[in-house]
Amino acid sequence: MILHSRKDLHSQKIPPILFFKGGETHKKTPLLAKILQYAIFPLGKGDRRETGKGDLKNLRLDPSLRKIINIVHVFFLLFIFPLATQAQENILTLEEAIRTGLENNFSVKIAQNDQEIANNNFSPGNAGMLPNLDVLASRNYEVQDIELTFDRAEDPTRTVNGARSNATAASALVSWTIFDGTRMFATYNKLNEIQQASNLDAQATVENLVADIASAYYTVILEQELLTVIQNALELSDIRKQLAKTQYEVGRTSKLEYLAAQADYNADTSALISQRQQIYNAKVDLNTLLARPPDTKFSVPNQIDANLELRLAGLKETMLSANPQLLRARQEENVAYLTTRELRADRLPVISVEGGYAYALSEAEAGILLGNRSNGFLYGVTARWNLFNGFNKNRLIQNAQIAMETQQYATQDLRLQLEAGLEKTFINYTNSIQLIELETENEAIAQERAEIALERYRLGNSNSLELREAQRIAVAASGRLLDAVYSTKIAEIELMRLSGKLASSSY
Repeated sequence: MILHSRKDLHSQKIPPILFFKGGETHKKTPLLAKILQYAIFPLGKGDRRETGKGDLKNLRLDPSLRKIINIVHVFFLLFIFPLATQAQENILTLEEAIRTGLENNFSVKIAQNDQEIANNNFSPGNAGMLPNLDVLASRNYEVQDIELTFDRAEDPTRTVNGARSNATAASALVSWTIFDGTRMFATYNKLNEIQQASNLDAQATVENLVADIASAYYTVILEQELLTVIQNALELSDIRKQLAKTQYEVGRTSKLEYLAAQADYNADTSALISQRQQIYNAKVDLNTLLARPPDTKFSVPNQIDANLELRLAGLKETMLSANPQLLRARQEENVAYLTTRELRADRLPVISVEGGYAYALSEAEAGILLGNRSNGFLYGVTARWNLFNGFNKNRLIQNAQIAMETQQYATQDLRLQLEAGLEKTFINYTNSIQLIELETENEAIAQERAEIALERYRLGNSNSLELREAQRIAVAASGRLLDAVYSTKIAEIELMRLSGKLASSSY
């Protein structure tokens, strides 16, 4: 586990950055904190401060430098720490971010709706196992001019104008397919596979969202820590600029040194502005994943907890049995097989039974029948068997078998890709852990070098180029260390996602 934390300067202690690795605690002291310590505990006349640097044992800050550092210190106490305290009020934890994302993110809502549709479709009625019941009722009216001719001598013709008639009918009919070549059972199993595939789709959506939120969350932390590194570099550049200005005014150095210090200070200021933009963009990206306004204000704790105990064999075993993408591909194989069964069932006959009750009544003012009423039950059996349809059944079955084989190939290809991704990510994970150890040492060396370079520059034993180079190396070392910590965490998140354990983990 790797944690970053900072102490308040009010405690009159050097604020460390803590790295917890394997139960051991390593403390790194930022260069600026060491400089500020000289201001907080200034040397008296004739005092010595032990530095362990040989010729730098007798060091005292001149009054001008002490004044500059005291100003920086007061600025920290009056402005930086109140802002930090205020930011603590809106701290967003990773658990809260994930919970908010799962509640609000539209991709999750879409996946849930698709899952609900698949659940509704999985039913015996949708598979054709249940009977159909139809109820019909009607009443019709007619007005007609009728001319009737009868086969008799007297009055053979009769004419009725505007003759009215009506008819009433009602029926309830039941039809039930009792055999369709077992197609209904294949369809029912197919709907079950589709439902399970939809559940896996929803699981994959959730895991992908959790991975994206966690990555975006730790990106914000990384950018904030990089901002701190740049701020420290800017403050050191400001001290150097003030030193160069003082030395130029007293004639100890040329104006060129002062202008170079001013230019480097401006470059660090530009880097600070750009880094603040990076933080803003990272927060907008996280807010977008959480489906809330992009300008929502929040802060995150400056720590990254990483699990350094993951093992490749266990991850691979879990991936083969729990990865939702792989499980989804296997469900598609089952769907393709059941589609073939459905088509084969069409070669067999279809038998259905019907039954019902019917009522009918008709009345007329003219005609052969002036009234008619009927009611009663009806029932029967229907058998249908298609013997030839232009070889289309064979064609459809052959295409379904090819589709099933294609899906098997797709599953094998996906498994190979997942295994390759797991291998590459795990190598990145182990390399990042090694880089943490290496860059921790490099940062300590670079910070110590920058401290020595600053003191040498103050005493006039080096030039601005040497100090700037030491400063650049220190900033680069801090950045590489942060990148190593961040890369370790991102690799861990990806490993958990590939293994199918991300949604159920402690994230």
